[in-house]
Amino acid sequence: MKETDLKEIWSVPKYLPYVQPELTDKIIEEAEAKIGYRFPKEYLDLLRTQNGGYIRVRLKDTTPYQISGIGQHYNSITDFEWFKEYEDGLDFKLDGLFPFDGDGHWNICLDYRNNKVEPQIIYVDTEMEFERLVAKSFREYLNMLEIDTENQFVIETELTIQDFLNKISDLLDIKFQAPTRFDYGYDIYRGNYKESIIFISPNKVPDGFVRENDARYEELKSSIIKEALRYPEIPENCLFIETNNDKEQSIFKILEQNGIMVKELKTYFEKNPNN
Repeated sequence: MKETDLKEIWSVPKYLPYVQPELTDKIIEEAEAKIGYRFPKEYLDLLRTQNGGYIRVRLKDTTPYQISGIGQHYNSITDFEWFKEYEDGLDFKLDGLFPFDGDGHWNICLDYRNNKVEPQIIYVDTEMEFERLVAKSFREYLNMLEIDTENQFVIETELTIQDFLNKISDLLDIKFQAPTRFDYGYDIYRGNYKESIIFISPNKVPDGFVRENDARYEELKSSIIKEALRYPEIPENCLFIETNNDKEQSIFKILEQNGIMVKELKTYFEKNPNN
């Protein structure tokens, strides 16, 4: 990702319990004193756009899903002691590694073991007991990240999502269930079609979310004050359609025969050779 694209790394809506308070020089100073190293400039630049959270980008051969921020809440990069619990029996040391993604069984870390000034980015798997180099620096790591568009499809429409659901319900004889937004913070409509399950969701969503069973729900619920686009690269009225198996093309063909065009999300990110 280019430096000007740093904001585009974060998922929308942001999961508020994973976003730390706004980064300040004091927070950085105290965190660096705790870990004993200085953070990469590019890491701090990213956290100044949003101090941690889920990401919408992917990396070849790896499945990153977050970048931890710096702060007093879970999950902060300064909360690294739990990581040492996985060290017993490993052929490599975890001292000098600071995980910013992963669950303990696997992690992507800042690695200061060989360079105390410019950490490498390393992937460690504590179950399979191996480590591998991901990038020589955090800057290089950011440049390797790409928007995740795999198996995602877009419908451009001026219809409201409810009118669209009514239209394809008639076309495909589908009854959609009441939407749920527990997992991702926006409405996802689910319907059965033969052996497939179809999911319809909007592009325009709340800019953040917190689940009612989260410990900080009462504190954070008032922070949801506006709407944002999951993918600002496409029109805001677009809808997303997904299925749970590889038969989606037959479904899409029926839609296209009835004037509903389905496009792969990746087409919105392909470079125009004429530009």
